[in-house]
Amino acid sequence: MTNRTRGKGEGAVYRVPADRTLPLEYWTASIELPGRDGKRRRKVVRSKDKATVLKQLRALQRDLERSGDLPTASVTLGAWMKLWYDEIAVHRLAPKTAAGYKSAIRQHIIPAIGNVRLDKLEPKHVRDLNRAIRAKGRGASTALQAHRILGVALRDAEREGRVTRNVTTLLDAPRRAHVTLVTLDAAAGVRILERAAREDVRMGSRWAAALLTGARQGELLGLEVDRVTDRLDLSWQLQRLTWSHGCNPRDPEQPRCGRKRGTDCPDRFLRAPEDHEHRHLTGGLWLSRPKSRAGWRDIPLVEPLRSIIERRLIASASEPNPHGLLWTAERKRTPYVVTLRPLDGSPIDPAKDNYAWHALLTSVGVRDARLHDARHTTATLLYEANVPEPIIMEILGQSTLSVTRGYRSRGNHALLGDALAKVSALLTSDVPPDAPQLAAHA
Repeated sequence: MTNRTRGKGEGAVYRVPADRTLPLEYWTASIELPGRDGKRRRKVVRSKDKATVLKQLRALQRDLERSGDLPTASVTLGAWMKLWYDEIAVHRLAPKTAAGYKSAIRQHIIPAIGNVRLDKLEPKHVRDLNRAIRAKGRGASTALQAHRILGVALRDAEREGRVTRNVTTLLDAPRRAHVTLVTLDAAAGVRILERAAREDVRMGSRWAAALLTGARQGELLGLEVDRVTDRLDLSWQLQRLTWSHGCNPRDPEQPRCGRKRGTDCPDRFLRAPEDHEHRHLTGGLWLSRPKSRAGWRDIPLVEPLRSIIERRLIASASEPNPHGLLWTAERKRTPYVVTLRPLDGSPIDPAKDNYAWHALLTSVGVRDARLHDARHTTATLLYEANVPEPIIMEILGQSTLSVTRGYRSRGNHALLGDALAKVSALLTSDVPPDAPQLAAHA
């Protein structure tokens, strides 16, 4: 009898040891897989029960017929998530998004199901992840984010032949909880604009711009003086990004800096995709491009915002401004000294900007709301002014379905300016007759 190499999909079951006079250790089943680089590959399973091995063999044959290949070795999900993040995700995602992925992987996915073998993942493990997140008191949004990140990582594992299926596709994703958005009404908007128009309020123009343009926090904090004309060029945004170690702490053959945080590493660098545009300002603050082309937009300047911004431009010309930003940080109070540190033109930290917004609402007697809720207010006012939805989407820099994007009137500054003028009219028309007019303060 001549020996032959088993073909793809053929299986063999044999006893170990083969000598039946010796005690049984286990039954083994092996299945032939497609070769790689001229090397023979097999998938092997073992059990002390022959019926179990035969059942496993039939399951392998079905998986091989469906997917065309099988992984010959498997790591834990935790090991794959770390490898996937370092080798795949960080080269694909913007730095801010990658930081969110890293946090979800470390805080939720690995602690909950990281010890499960990658090829042994079942839908119940995905449900375990959801329950673990809820047990920590986190909401549906966190569970949904972790579910989506796990799904993307398993999709790439499936592409590489590490798993035969993406188990996250076998069950429904967690549903995001309904959130009641806070929208400041026109009366609240008038109070904010009145305060913004006062000459003794240094950052008033920043709050007026948030309310009258619907621009995002980073878009306004990153606005440079040379991008302010009769329009606001919102093509960059200020972000706090995380530095990575440049000393390669995972390589035992390379010297390490001994610092825990990447920002303290002498060879630190920003890990980002090659097509990601960014400019370093200072510390962890960067100017980066918006995540989508829809965010690259020009917002026409209309009254009263035009006059308020022009006053800010005049003031900024007499202040230190090494980065050329329209708005820079406030004076810092020196510890144990009554005097204030002089302005140095540093960028405004987003966290301190949030604090200043809440302090502003308290000072004018307006209900508390997130800074991002100013965008919702702008959108609501645009709808109340009967502005067409394509114009609203362009002003706010939002992307929707391809059909909607197809008829958007991008670049029509006359329509955009008319829409923003309608919003300003809604606000200024509510100013009481005896109240100081906004234009008079500008």
